[in-house]
Amino acid sequence: MTGTGRVVFGDDGGEASDRAWRWLAAHGWPGWTIDGLTADTDPAHIRWGQPPQPTEWTPGWARDPADIPSATVRHLRAVADPRFLLAATDADLLVVGIRERSGVRARLMGSTAEWLLHHPPAPLAVVRRTDPVRSVLVCADGSTHADRAIRSFVTLPLAGDCTVTVLTVADGRAQAGTAESVASDISAYVHAVSTLELSGDPTDAILDTAHDTDCDLIVMGTRGLTGWQRLRLGSTASTVVHAVHRDHLLASVD
Repeated sequence: MTGTGRVVFGDDGGEASDRAWRWLAAHGWPGWTIDGLTADTDPAHIRWGQPPQPTEWTPGWARDPADIPSATVRHLRAVADPRFLLAATDADLLVVGIRERSGVRARLMGSTAEWLLHHPPAPLAVVRRTDPVRSVLVCADGSTHADRAIRSFVTLPLAGDCTVTVLTVADGRAQAGTAESVASDISAYVHAVSTLELSGDPTDAILDTAHDTDCDLIVMGTRGLTGWQRLRLGSTASTVVHAVHRDHLLASVD
């Protein structure tokens, strides 16, 4: 799919945002705008009651626009809590790297990335690796959340180079034929697509398939509550994001 769009990635100059920048640079973004958004958290600069007003600036760390020559690259900074700043974005795609702790399972608790997982203001790419995405696992259950994640994926320029496996888990909730229907819908936008229907626990099925396909990216929806209520990352999505060392694309519907 061709077109234009806007990517916003959280950029504090640290290792996680360096990884997000390299991930962006590994793909082409023709016609897109990529905004690195940095939060100025100095209490002396805060003006209470005023909304964030991002302005262009030059970061003090390496961010060469020539790394992504196909896109218009801007660097923006605003005085705000980084969570609030990123949550206020109107981006087509929000990209964040994560700071992982060592252990049997990667833990994100307390980070801006973790907060965004529970409050996704836009389709959210959680970046763990910097290689180009070529193999994708799409988790299709027929929900509006999954549908939005899938639509977001096929609008990305990288989709056309990807081999996609569409997975449906027959757990009594997903409708029969969902994988085939999704595969038909996205076939024009990706390099190749196949389907897989499994039975059993959705979390286990996704984890096993991610391992078996050695995918680069997992696309899935997350559930949320509407209005001022707190958005909640569904148990399946939460487990997969924390357990699988892959990139993830998540989306929810208000």
